[in-house]
Amino acid sequence: MTQSVGVLRQFVAHGVTDVVLTPHLRASDIGRRGEDMIERRDLLLKELFREAPQGLKLHPGFEIMLDEPLPEYAVRDRRYAIAGSRYYLVEFSPSLGPSPAGGVLQRAIADGVTPLVAHPERYHICQARDFAAWCEAGAVLQVDATTLTRSTSRGTMARRLVVEGLATVMAADNHGDGRSMLLGKTYVEDRGGKEAAHWLSTANPRAILADQPTTRVPPTALRMHVGERVRGWIRAVAEG
Repeated sequence: MTQSVGVLRQFVAHGVTDVVLTPHLRASDIGRRGEDMIERRDLLLKELFREAPQGLKLHPGFEIMLDEPLPEYAVRDRRYAIAGSRYYLVEFSPSLGPSPAGGVLQRAIADGVTPLVAHPERYHICQARDFAAWCEAGAVLQVDATTLTRSTSRGTMARRLVVEGLATVMAADNHGDGRSMLLGKTYVEDRGGKEAAHWLSTANPRAILADQPTTRVPPTALRMHVGERVRGWIRAVAEG
């Protein structure tokens, strides 16, 4: 509790107004212990509500590892969703290829769910065209705010998703540490992406919490600093 409250205070200081709390859950475990996980989550949330800083709204959710398709009853039970909405925060094993992942997403979409795919930049087997296909099918992508700032292959992909208008929201993905939305938001703003930063950090997250359709973020040309371009070139040479 002390750790969680400390993180929430940090968020408030950074201008955050709403936080979705998403404990991890495997799709294969929902049938066996899904109700238990919901009960435990809600009890902990009730305690956290009493300790959370004033002015901060907390919302329930899960981050669901799709090691198998979502069970049909979980699709109908919005307690597994983000704040009771149509949006389900999902992830895959980093080694899963685009075709099987796309098939699982297509099934969820056909069942009336909008998959919110967490940290797509982690899926190193997938290319931007695969993520574009997921978006065309009806999924939305959530990039990690901290990864956006890094000179790594994941950072490069996260920035490409923003540049090509494929990212819908960004997230702190905080696990009790110092990660915050502010870092990614400021990073995009400072590189000429003020409008994109607004959609990624404010407007589309607000739409998700209200169970409304999100808006496609316009493609954004991020003006990289000289040092970042040099580091990217060095890394490309090293990897090549």
